[in-house]
Amino acid sequence: MPGEHSVTERGLDEIAAYERTRRDTPVTAAMRSLGKSKYFASVYRRVGPTFDPWLMRVTHGRAISRIYGMPALILDTVGARSGLPRSSALLYLRDSDAFAVVGTNFGQLHHPAWTGNLLARPEAEVEVGAVRLPVRAELADQEAWDRLWPKFCAIYPGYADYLERCGDRTPRLFLLHPVEEDPVDGRH
Repeated sequence: MPGEHSVTERGLDEIAAYERTRRDTPVTAAMRSLGKSKYFASVYRRVGPTFDPWLMRVTHGRAISRIYGMPALILDTVGARSGLPRSSALLYLRDSDAFAVVGTNFGQLHHPAWTGNLLARPEAEVEVGAVRLPVRAELADQEAWDRLWPKFCAIYPGYADYLERCGDRTPRLFLLHPVEEDPVDGRH
């Protein structure tokens, strides 16, 4: 029908409206400054992965966007080894309709588990605000990495420090492409 949008298009429109509400706050400046310290990364990597998805879900992302002032999503994957559902709160960039996410793992020498989950099973879901979308992950090529990495560092300068602490490991960067769900069985 003319003028009718798909579920994914409506979801992307709602996400764009939600993204327009994000503003930098005093906490944004503090997070950008604190994120550079090894101590902050050491503490936050123990607290954030549990607290942030919970806070994002109970507030439909409003607390993260209004308090932290950074674009964040919840990525739901399936564990590569366990087969169990896994949720990760991540900062993201928009790259056209795709959501770009990067696995810095707070500068640790190993990749975060969610990146291995996506390599094993690229079908996942993202939750941005109150919108859930099925996505298919694509590991970014070097051109995309070179183009997007500086943008990640502009949002959160701690990423540059994490890269220095990663040793020889290059963080995996993924493009999460929205996919249409099959209206009959809900699969994508």
